[in-house]
Amino acid sequence: MAIPLSEFVKFFPLRANNLAWFFGAGSSVSAGVPSAYDLIWDFKRRIYCAEQSYPLLLFSNLTDPAIREQIQAFFDGQVECPPVDSVEEYSYYFERAFASPVDRSEYIGQQTSGMQLTYGHKVIGILMKHRFINIIFTTNFDKAFENTAAGQFSKLEDWYAADIESGENGMRFLQSGKRPIIVKLHGDYFSTKLKNTSEELQTQDQKLREILALTINTKGLCVMGYSGRDSSVMDVLHEALKISSSFPGGLFWFIRAGSKPLPEVEALINAAIACNKHAELVEIENFDTAWADIIKGFDTIASEDLGPLTVTHQLVNQPLPIPGKRYPLIRLNALEITQYPATARLYRCEAGNMKEVREVIKKQKSNLLAVRKKAGIIGFGSDDDFLSCFKHYGDFEMDLYQITSKDLMYDDSSTKELMVTALAKAIINNKPLRYLRKRERQLIIPDPKKINDANFIQLSKALESSITGYIPRTKLLWTVALEVNIHYLLNKPLLQLMPTIIVAKTSDVTEKKLVAPFVKEATARWFNTKFDTILNGWLKIIFGDEKVVKVSTFSSMTPGVNPTFEIAQTTAYSRSY
Repeated sequence: MAIPLSEFVKFFPLRANNLAWFFGAGSSVSAGVPSAYDLIWDFKRRIYCAEQSYPLLLFSNLTDPAIREQIQAFFDGQVECPPVDSVEEYSYYFERAFASPVDRSEYIGQQTSGMQLTYGHKVIGILMKHRFINIIFTTNFDKAFENTAAGQFSKLEDWYAADIESGENGMRFLQSGKRPIIVKLHGDYFSTKLKNTSEELQTQDQKLREILALTINTKGLCVMGYSGRDSSVMDVLHEALKISSSFPGGLFWFIRAGSKPLPEVEALINAAIACNKHAELVEIENFDTAWADIIKGFDTIASEDLGPLTVTHQLVNQPLPIPGKRYPLIRLNALEITQYPATARLYRCEAGNMKEVREVIKKQKSNLLAVRKKAGIIGFGSDDDFLSCFKHYGDFEMDLYQITSKDLMYDDSSTKELMVTALAKAIINNKPLRYLRKRERQLIIPDPKKINDANFIQLSKALESSITGYIPRTKLLWTVALEVNIHYLLNKPLLQLMPTIIVAKTSDVTEKKLVAPFVKEATARWFNTKFDTILNGWLKIIFGDEKVVKVSTFSSMTPGVNPTFEIAQTTAYSRSY
């Protein structure tokens, strides 16, 4: 069972000098660096387009499930390719996309060029300056932690970064203990000696492994933003458990609240506990909020050093310029949400991760909408449904969870995801529509049993065709759809509506290849007047003849929380001066 971050914050200031830190790719995602998942799909895209002679630009939208399915179908037919989502995917596809280490180094450099330090990095820099963090290990290629140190130390000689080409110096500075040290286990993107393929990782630079091994034999270790997929690293950690004096400060592995770590990580923590080490999983919301809480545990840092953290970018509803008078008019596909729920139900209990919560709801055939957060299970629905779904978790407490504007500002917010789902289901309530989720996309589609409903007449006219049909020469059914999302701009929540087309899944490789070109060709003509009339067709279905509608997720229910939204039909327009 994971402990809350608050428990770690209590004792960390006392153990800080006896703990080293290990950071993985999760520490750089908020800084604008693509995740390993994103990079894998880019590798696949490049390989597929090159080997099938397709323009790379044609498959640029990797968020489209149809495009990903077509690309993946190409690799599924090749026995040498690793299974989808396996730990070998990154190394295999990176090396296949860029055989030369020089090219791999240049690629990583381009991918990390837009990186900006986040709040969490600034906190780490302050703690490095005050010698509360003295040793950082990272598998990342980017310069985040070097830039962090450079922003806090006036002299470059006050800290040191060791990579594959400077392992000897790294060991010397570690043993001297006179300055903070950053150890880049997989290398730096300025070097051609990056460690990013399976063979390279298996031959991890011996000197850097020795630095890691020596450190955990004399200090504890905190691991954040790292999945535990690299056996080259995990082997060192397991080997250290054989030494009775290892991890004297403990072993703390940070995970997202409600998530479940890899079996390899759970095995390491359990093995450490069996060896009488203080080992814990620690739940956090994300990298930045974790460090915002961690630094609150220190009362010996001068206020002037904390100054950079108090300089915030405040959202201010500035008056817009006077309306322009020149044409053309530009219509935006966003509607103002004039009212949204201020609270959700909070069910405090010892629940599992997000996947487990969703599986419980599905098994119970409940209408509950819920996500797992550090505070507990947050959701909408009847209190009876909460009890029937989650009573097996034992002791519980019913409360309310406050929904603020901040919950709607960030795309990685699970609360925002919950709100989008609630809004989409409120829109379809008592209409000939259905809700559909395809990975990260939340969609509204016509109810297949009601495609001849009069509500679809205007949309059908706008499309100049039926609202559903089959891809030529296949049995693949397509249908029009409306992708929905919430964006928070100018201190207002906006409902974004994006008309599109989706296609039924198929296992036939030949049919899969026809999906992306069909969707691209069908929607390629949706611009200007055409898009305008299609959007109006959807608005007619949602609003009818009303200018403002108030919709609720559930038609009726016993006591609980039923989210209600009010939406204005008029979209925003813009024109120049």
